[in-house]
Amino acid sequence: MSIQSLLSLAKQHQTDGHLVKAMFFFTEVLKKKPRQTQAILGTAEIAKQLGKHQTAHQLLSQVIRLDPSHAEAFELRGNLLQILGRPKDAVNDFSKAIDLGRQTGSIFNSRGIAFAHLRRFDQAISDFSDAIYRQSTLAEAFYNRALAHRKLGNYASAIHDYTTTINLKPDHFQAYNNRGLAHRELRQYSDAIVDFEKSTEINPSFHDGYWNASLCLLALGNFEKGWKLYEYRWSSTSFTSPRRDFLAPLWLGNENLSGKTILLHSEQGLGDSLQFCRYVPLVEALECKVILEIEPQLSRLLRSISSRIQIVEKNSLLPHFDFHCPLMSLPLAFGTSAKTIPENGAYLRVEQDRVKWWRTKLGEKKRPRVGIVWRGNPAHSNDLNRSIPLCDILSELSQDFDWFCLQKDLSKDEETLIETSTNLEHFNGIITDFADTGALSKALDAILCVDTSIAHLGGALGIPVYLLLPYIADFRWQSEGITSPWYQSLKLYRQGPDRVWNDPLKKAQQTMIKDFLHIIK
Repeated sequence: MSIQSLLSLAKQHQTDGHLVKAMFFFTEVLKKKPRQTQAILGTAEIAKQLGKHQTAHQLLSQVIRLDPSHAEAFELRGNLLQILGRPKDAVNDFSKAIDLGRQTGSIFNSRGIAFAHLRRFDQAISDFSDAIYRQSTLAEAFYNRALAHRKLGNYASAIHDYTTTINLKPDHFQAYNNRGLAHRELRQYSDAIVDFEKSTEINPSFHDGYWNASLCLLALGNFEKGWKLYEYRWSSTSFTSPRRDFLAPLWLGNENLSGKTILLHSEQGLGDSLQFCRYVPLVEALECKVILEIEPQLSRLLRSISSRIQIVEKNSLLPHFDFHCPLMSLPLAFGTSAKTIPENGAYLRVEQDRVKWWRTKLGEKKRPRVGIVWRGNPAHSNDLNRSIPLCDILSELSQDFDWFCLQKDLSKDEETLIETSTNLEHFNGIITDFADTGALSKALDAILCVDTSIAHLGGALGIPVYLLLPYIADFRWQSEGITSPWYQSLKLYRQGPDRVWNDPLKKAQQTMIKDFLHIIK
């Protein structure tokens, strides 16, 4: 049989999905002609289909060595390099294939994806546009360009491209979900909810859509539906807290707890634990024994909730319990509405002796004393939007107050800035845990901070907190308003559509001056 006949049989079997038979005929070709590039190329494609990516890469590289002008081999190796997590090398291979004349919509779309992985979003958009120019019905190119636009904050352009994707491919549930996310970034919450609901209508097992809908519903104050859908967080791909698998069943308010033992366990961040530990007395009132598993930094402070509960630090051995419930599932368990939030005043306490110690250390008061926090946990997915660089905030601090740093784990640059400041003092190394931070905070008159755990600490202790929020605030602060149903002592200052901090920072301090005019000399 001729080489051409063998190749034809191999390609036909490959097209039909008969990989073993295809491999047999490609091997027969290579026995006759070891340097036959089409047979090597076909073998590489089968290796890729079988998940043998390194073998496929070696074979494609062999084709390129044999024929440096083989554009298809460069494109295929580029796609493989994407899978291997080497986007920079993939860009080089796609570019070589394009230079060799392989200029399809597919290859420009592929190179755009590689550019996006390198965070070179402008170049990605350019390539996706070229792909669309060459193939105007390529839904994935519109979808990918929308993703790149969203990364650059071009939300209106992203919505336009997601809409085109949906028009071309009406069952594209990811496009609905991501268009919902873009709507949310523009505070178009109702439109976002419609899109999230459509994504789950198309794909009922798409749990990200349910969770994203819950965040919008809660932001709008729809607690009844929002808390129910919030349970989908555990199966969402974007939720980072690990799910706890216990033999004891999950309690969501249905079973009688009288005479039983329940484990309440923290999830997500420290601020979440501080906010939702308020439910512990409600659980305790159900005539059950409560075990609270909490982060070590919070254990001393949270003992003030009740003397009867058992506190266990995370990663310690757990005692026996009959039921368990994550802290942020408690609003659902108790059917919480915006009007029935428990304990929105002070519900935590600190040691008064420690507060007196801090007041003595701070010395004679000359001006109102304000604690300040300008950034949260850098690992938080939204930290870039919610935090403010110290260098940007320092020069804006009013001289009518004495400022005290409540920020933990200062960087060397931050320490240098503070040391050169005339109106900001820090106690790095003295503060040990949240009980100590709380005692210092109680020795002050107020807190000015971004959305981080200190805001929850201040609210739980009943300290006046002036909270600076990004344009798209976390759901717990709701979509609008200057007060919070969760904390009586908080005042909220939101960014405008320009997403800059000057205005909320200025307004917060103007309000502080009015509130403390009786102290300011």
